[in-house]
Amino acid sequence: MTDDPLPGANVTIPGTNPLIGTATNQGGEFELANVPLGRHDIKVSFLGYKPMIRTEVLVSSGKETVLHFELKEQVFEGEEITVSPEIDKAKPLNDMAYVSSRSFTVEETRRYAGGLDDPSRMATAFAGVSSGGGIQQNALVIRGNAPKNVQWRLQGVEIPNPNHFAGLSVAGGGGLTLFSGQLLADSDFMTSAFPAQYGNALAGVFDINFRSGNMKQREHAAQIGINGLEFASEGPFSENGNSTYLFNYRYSTLALLMPLLPTEGGIQYQDLSFKMDFRTSNAGRFEFWGIGGWDGQQMDPTMNKSEWEYELWDRIKYDVNMGVGATGMSHSITVGANSTIETSLAATANHTDWQQERLNQNVELEPNLSVKNTTGRLTARSMLDHRFNNRHLNRTGFSIQHLYYDMGVRIAPDDQPPLSTYIDGVGNSQLVQAFSQSRFTLSPKITLQAGFHSQWFTLNDEITIEPRIGVEWQLTNKSSLNLGYGLHSQLEDLRIYFVQPNSGYPNKSLKMAKAHHFVLGYDLKLNQNTRLKFEAYDQELYDVPVIADSSYSMLYFVQDWTFNDPLVNNGRGRNYGLEVTLERFLNDGYYYLLTGTIYNSRYKAGDDEWRNTRFDQDFAFNLLGGKEFMWKDGQRVLGVNGRLSYLGGERYSPIDSEASRKREKVEFIEQRAFEKQFPNRLIADLTVTYRINRSNHSSVWALQVKNVLIEKDLSHDYNFQTNQVDVVKDGTPLPFFSYKIEF
Repeated sequence: MTDDPLPGANVTIPGTNPLIGTATNQGGEFELANVPLGRHDIKVSFLGYKPMIRTEVLVSSGKETVLHFELKEQVFEGEEITVSPEIDKAKPLNDMAYVSSRSFTVEETRRYAGGLDDPSRMATAFAGVSSGGGIQQNALVIRGNAPKNVQWRLQGVEIPNPNHFAGLSVAGGGGLTLFSGQLLADSDFMTSAFPAQYGNALAGVFDINFRSGNMKQREHAAQIGINGLEFASEGPFSENGNSTYLFNYRYSTLALLMPLLPTEGGIQYQDLSFKMDFRTSNAGRFEFWGIGGWDGQQMDPTMNKSEWEYELWDRIKYDVNMGVGATGMSHSITVGANSTIETSLAATANHTDWQQERLNQNVELEPNLSVKNTTGRLTARSMLDHRFNNRHLNRTGFSIQHLYYDMGVRIAPDDQPPLSTYIDGVGNSQLVQAFSQSRFTLSPKITLQAGFHSQWFTLNDEITIEPRIGVEWQLTNKSSLNLGYGLHSQLEDLRIYFVQPNSGYPNKSLKMAKAHHFVLGYDLKLNQNTRLKFEAYDQELYDVPVIADSSYSMLYFVQDWTFNDPLVNNGRGRNYGLEVTLERFLNDGYYYLLTGTIYNSRYKAGDDEWRNTRFDQDFAFNLLGGKEFMWKDGQRVLGVNGRLSYLGGERYSPIDSEASRKREKVEFIEQRAFEKQFPNRLIADLTVTYRINRSNHSSVWALQVKNVLIEKDLSHDYNFQTNQVDVVKDGTPLPFFSYKIEF
């Protein structure tokens, strides 16, 4: 794929009478005027390329619908050729992805019940994916891997965890993604055997794209809801130019209401996302983009000692301030007839300042925890797509990340001041990556992908060479067989390399954890809008950091700011399972998605024993669907969407009751790690939307309810009143109501 514009391509809306259609201009752009309100199929065709249809595109008032099509070359072989339009919504945007990958749209993040306009929450409906932090967190467990092993990319650049309160309680998760659905374009989600351009990830990849602003006119949107107060704007910089802007700002509703509430402390957050697009005649395309968010959370203790029940809620006073940001410039240009070069320069940063005090037995506040953690990276990357011929496309590139860090964690050991230094690191390092991958169309039915990824981490001077290969065999017009393999590796969080259990830095030489990914998949198109997919996988992990002679492994690490143990790369792990997906894409006003996963996740730690991991839930099943009702010629649109999830319970270690009473905190029997399992869970979600289209604006009312059946998140905590460990049940319905106007 070279991203060349296709002048003269035919663009039509099939079934309209008279037929609505046009042709693309010299820049490959088109505009369809006087399109009726409602949903329509848009077809694009051009000689020598596979026709493509985008189905059920919603056309509303007050806002133009902007679409992006990428046509693939048609390989002709033989005398008789039948070319049918491509309507496979399940295929990823990345044409180098061959297994365990799919695209998703911004409309799906809004429509799927339980999605809450959040790509992470939406993805838990996909096969092999479940929530990794409870109902109130958006962390992901993919095929039994820890949430920390999921990588996020924005405009092709690796970015920090882009969530509010990122990593505060779950590494890899948070409460809500920074970027709003107002900016999202179609993006990819990958769960195994990633293409060669992706490195430094073991579990999954979110490859997020921002759309460009409207090139013809300025448009605005405002939304108020429990998630926050938002304002978005987009449009051209000038009437006759080829440059656009798009931005969205959000401020937490709770922060606005806090002065009116009879409580102290609380939660506040705000974020900004933007993209500017400049298209030139000869110098290519320049895009400037960015996200940024700032969070604050405070909690005060209970000053009456007789009312103390649980540590965190009653004896702890803390003040947390967090920030995350990423900004960059991307440039793409076509070189000759068959090549495209894409280059990016970006800067990212992540900051956590957590100051915590604890009430002692004399009801006096004492210092308990101090975290000042700042990390960031400067990234330069470049990628060349070259089409040797219509059977061979190559993608080759590199990335240089200059990592900088200023980390300090001090803890009161056993809750007894003064604070001791657990982590201390100031400096910089580099992560250098290179890759090359080719796609060979061996015949109209067989496609081969082959390549490699390489990484060099200068802190420990480790170099990896990671082969990737995949084959797609089109068995019939409706079915295909896919096979994929990849070797993958990932760094730990930088602070793990700078723990100081005694003296020195024992983890500085720690190697990356690695995994062989094997995937076998079968796809069957039952009809134009329905598909059935089976996928079997096996992941063999090695060089996993573990604590020597212990049951502890980084494979089940969730979050622990007090962690300061030396690690060795003696651990192993294995995740294997079978996934099934039955999906009907939105058509004739309704859709459904049924996914099921049966899997096993095990690990071997420093004591050389195999155990179930924390995330070995055995199974996960999801059923979701929805119906859309339109009347008054599309001026009124009612959407009703629901989801039901049945999941195995998270595993935990048996409680050491005597040790817990002595230390007045939860103590587990680590030699029997994760022998026990919480009960299975049934979670239901509901989303109802109502759109009103008027002549010059449209408005959308939405009610999204997470956890309708009041399922509980389960955990353990020590109860000061009863002097024993309780199973704490936390979970209420989470209603999110919002109103948006587009004009």
